[in-house]
Amino acid sequence: MSRLHEMTPLQRQFAEEHQNIVFRFLQQKRLPVDDYYDIVIFGYLHAVQEYNENPALSRFQFDTIAWTKMSDCLSKHYAYENKPKRKAPTVSIYAVTNNGLALDEVLPDRQKDIPTQTADRLLAMEILSCLTETEQQMVHLKADGLTCREIAEIFSTTVHSINGRFRRMRMRLTEINF
Repeated sequence: MSRLHEMTPLQRQFAEEHQNIVFRFLQQKRLPVDDYYDIVIFGYLHAVQEYNENPALSRFQFDTIAWTKMSDCLSKHYAYENKPKRKAPTVSIYAVTNNGLALDEVLPDRQKDIPTQTADRLLAMEILSCLTETEQQMVHLKADGLTCREIAEIFSTTVHSINGRFRRMRMRLTEINF
């Protein structure tokens, strides 16, 4: 069983009768009920459904299965919370850092880059205006990191055809002096 589904009345009754397992789990792990109940309860409910629907599990105590499922949910929660993306520091552009510096003092060159970035965008827009709509789509896909093979699949053609198209685009842009 991979997903939770609506519980039968028998499963609901069983879950209510054994709900103390959730509280014992949280108490033994020294986790606050208010913060972690919603995290482990899904593992518990999954255990109730599996235990009820899989007769092979009857040789085990329900506590063991529920404990394992709740531990899995807790591990997944910790893994999710500790992903580098979730730990990235965020700073307001108006905030002062721990050293008492404003963002412009920490990154002094960020304002200097804006004209360069603007010029680059304008040049890219000018170059794209020299291409057909299909060629523009291909360039965008390539810029998004797709391989020529993936682009060929999208356009229902061969890799050789896509490579030739890119070569002709480069030649045309070279002739225009881009």
